[in-house]
Amino acid sequence: MLVPSLITLVVILGLVLAYVYILAPRLNPLSRANSYLSQNLVDEAILEYKKILDNNPNDFVVHWKLANILFSRNQIDEGMLHLEEILRIDKYNYEVEKAKVERKLAEVYLAREEILKAFQNYFDILKGFPGDREALYHVAFILLGQEYFELAQRYFERLVKLGEKDFEILFGAGIASYQNQKASEPGEYFKEALVLDAHSDVANLAMAFAQQRKRDYKSALNHARKIIDGSSDENAVFIARRLYGILCVQAKQPAEGVKMLEGLLEYARKNDMSDEVVVILYDLGFAALHAEMKELAYEYWNQLYQLDRGYRNIQYLTTQLRKEMDTTVKPGDKETEESVIDHAEEWLQEAFSANFLWNNCGLKSEKEVDLDPVLAAARAESARDDGYSPRKSESSTLAAEKIEAFFNLDVENFRIIANRAVGKLGYRVDEILPTYREGDGVDFMAITVPGKEKTLVWVRRWKDLRISEIPLRNLAQAVTDAKAKQGLFITTSELSAAGEEAARRLSKVRVVLPDELGAVLAELM
Repeated sequence: MLVPSLITLVVILGLVLAYVYILAPRLNPLSRANSYLSQNLVDEAILEYKKILDNNPNDFVVHWKLANILFSRNQIDEGMLHLEEILRIDKYNYEVEKAKVERKLAEVYLAREEILKAFQNYFDILKGFPGDREALYHVAFILLGQEYFELAQRYFERLVKLGEKDFEILFGAGIASYQNQKASEPGEYFKEALVLDAHSDVANLAMAFAQQRKRDYKSALNHARKIIDGSSDENAVFIARRLYGILCVQAKQPAEGVKMLEGLLEYARKNDMSDEVVVILYDLGFAALHAEMKELAYEYWNQLYQLDRGYRNIQYLTTQLRKEMDTTVKPGDKETEESVIDHAEEWLQEAFSANFLWNNCGLKSEKEVDLDPVLAAARAESARDDGYSPRKSESSTLAAEKIEAFFNLDVENFRIIANRAVGKLGYRVDEILPTYREGDGVDFMAITVPGKEKTLVWVRRWKDLRISEIPLRNLAQAVTDAKAKQGLFITTSELSAAGEEAARRLSKVRVVLPDELGAVLAELM
């Protein structure tokens, strides 16, 4: 009896082992799929994985495997759907990590130019891994490309602190700080970038502009000269030669500036660059005036007048200069009219537009994307984490409603109401200025009533954030640049602690907070 029982037991055990190790794997779709993959039978493996998802659509591991297979076969769109499904399921393990999914998906979004989605994923990665270099890199450059200069600078600073020496990062950090009107920081970043690539045209040009802003004309001239002497890019050389001529005037070397600009004029004429010829003739007139060559200045301006009588104020300049040349001023006589040289400072300031470097540095995104939805959600979450809620007067329910209505106005009506609000606050708007982001706000040049003091006004309808010291400091700098007496910062958001400190410290800036603005709007809307 014992032997038959043992034989039966062995047979049963054999059948169990055969099922477990032979039959069951063949019946298990996951095992079959893995087996097909090991044999490079990819189509068969995909079919088995899809069978699994038919029965269990929330199997995130299978979604991950399928996504990787599809990407390897360049089936990007279908692979992307599986990654998006993993994020929806929101389950992960050692093989399928959330950051890996988000990173891979962000790469796909970037390749498809879905910038907002890519930004969202990289931004989410930084919530869990604040030091993730790749995520920091893309967040910084996307912010910069979309002209969120203040935020971009913060992320570039975090990147630089990681200690990696990277030309693109250092150059991007320099551009961000330059656009934020920083004094010394741009030059420091550009200097480090040039250590890595001393012959970079764009870095040398950026350094020249940064040093010009600091009034370090000697250094600026050196960097412009590097492009002139070493670049094979004709466009870069042309810009550098013109900048060099203007810098010579600022460095009290006007005769050298005239010489450089004359050579550039000859080059432009030889290459039929009619628009450039007009610009250089205008430059040459002022450069010659600085070199005390009035006859030469008149000659160049007269040539310009013959080419384009409507160019800027050339008709006035030629007429006035001719008058000055024909008039003998006796010792002791007082000049009753302004001189053409009085317009030289305006020429120097406007020779290159305020955004010239930005528009030519290659970092501006060709596709405009509104990142505010992602940033606003992050600000709101941060505010909740900090236990912060915007400060509102309990007795100003109506004012709060008007602030909300102010948010929802279209751009044109927002400008109209903002203009009227400025009037209610005791200022008269003289000019509507170009504004960085029309949806965010509007800028005015106004005067006080009474008093007629020139006042630069920034109206900002920002939501779900606390305003730091940076916008206030930027306004103070803009007030100086515009030669205004004071600045008025009208905001729908409260100040952070640092913002409040800056508002106390910056004597040129007056801040109108939501309570005061709401009361004004209640009279207008």
